[in-house]
Amino acid sequence: MKKYIIVGTLALILIMPMIGASEEFSTERTEIIEPSATFESTHTVLIEYVGQTTCGYCPTASNQLSSIYAAGDLDFYYVSMIVDINRRVYPRVQELGVTGTPDVYFDGGYRNIIGAQGDEQPYRNAITQSGEREVPDIDIDVDVQWVGGGTLKISVTVTNNEAEEYDGHLRVYIVEPEARWEYVGSGDIHYGVLDIPIDRDLAMPQGQIRPLGDTYTFSKTWFGFLYGFGDITQNNIMVIAAVFDKDTDHAIQTASAEPTVASGGLFQFISSRPMMILFRLMREQGILSRLLNLM
Repeated sequence: MKKYIIVGTLALILIMPMIGASEEFSTERTEIIEPSATFESTHTVLIEYVGQTTCGYCPTASNQLSSIYAAGDLDFYYVSMIVDINRRVYPRVQELGVTGTPDVYFDGGYRNIIGAQGDEQPYRNAITQSGEREVPDIDIDVDVQWVGGGTLKISVTVTNNEAEEYDGHLRVYIVEPEARWEYVGSGDIHYGVLDIPIDRDLAMPQGQIRPLGDTYTFSKTWFGFLYGFGDITQNNIMVIAAVFDKDTDHAIQTASAEPTVASGGLFQFISSRPMMILFRLMREQGILSRLLNLM
């Protein structure tokens, strides 16, 4: 177990100097881009916000995104990747090329705004511009079952409504709407990403997916207690899934679901108190880590 802690610490040391607090702060008046009278969003936009608990401008950016989302007049979901406190988001942060915070990516980088803004209008403009893009006709259905004991059973079905084959990339984010972390000084963090348990191409070998015509279903049982999130609660968890274009890595559709209670049987057994005690002991002894490496 000590070996994994040392490796994780080294990763922190190597990655964190690359990401600092941005000194950019815009106070200029921003042009308001209003949707036309006939405007209809072609898809649900995904926003990936990257911040740090110690970043001075991050609470401003975070509050502006939260305010837009609460208004409910734009079709989008957003996730908050807090890079200085959760190493499980590092791979995605590196893919995006983040060098400073706050950094906000709309549809995987179709639009990108770095630094805090004087008001929320730049974010609104970017959502509008992203949402009016022409994208492939792809549907996503997300189902999440609450097993208990920090365990979720996730199923994501992607349907291709196009006449030709579509090869994209699927990412699934597990978030806490009211995140467990806070900004240093003041400020709540919303939709904090705990993990990205599914991160894979849609065009997979026959044995790794269950094809149903042009529909593909991906399933994952996520054991939160393996990653220090065994204390999650059913009423504060959401799973957000997005399909990205394989060439541009721009998101083309996003969907979400909140967990419903799973039926009994195996999952009820897994989440029972004796099994939770056993899993905890196995984790403390490093047995679970070794088993996961063999899978």
